[in-house]
Amino acid sequence: MPAIRKPTAVKEIEGNPGKRALNKSEPKPSGLPSPPTAMSNRAKTVWKRLVVAMPPGVFAATDSYALAAYCEAASNHQLATAKIAGGEIETTGSTGQTKLSPWFAVQSDSARLMATLGAKLGLDPVSRQAINSGDKDQGSDEFGNLIN
Repeated sequence: MPAIRKPTAVKEIEGNPGKRALNKSEPKPSGLPSPPTAMSNRAKTVWKRLVVAMPPGVFAATDSYALAAYCEAASNHQLATAKIAGGEIETTGSTGQTKLSPWFAVQSDSARLMATLGAKLGLDPVSRQAINSGDKDQGSDEFGNLIN
């Protein structure tokens, strides 16, 4: 599988480990992300916690929809987990057979989507290692407090 390309800004933050020429004409997105109006209330709650936990400048306005998709997946995962924990483990099929609740599929699909989007957005520990917020004292920002 080929390596995933990294934006020039990420390569610069990492110190350009490959020492290849950097693309200086790469577009640089700006602005702050804002939640789309079509988000569920549960996803908006996830959004509020997520966006304030990352250092300023990590997300741009162009990341809004990817962040929204992540937040919807996280809220769906929370809902499915609550349903399963509440006892919705089995259901009755159309012919009367007992089968596993569809909430398990929702939970699994949401977790998979969260992992995929989270890696692209720098929300998992491995991809977060490459982010350098420029602050040597991680305890001075909410993101540093979140991971410590």
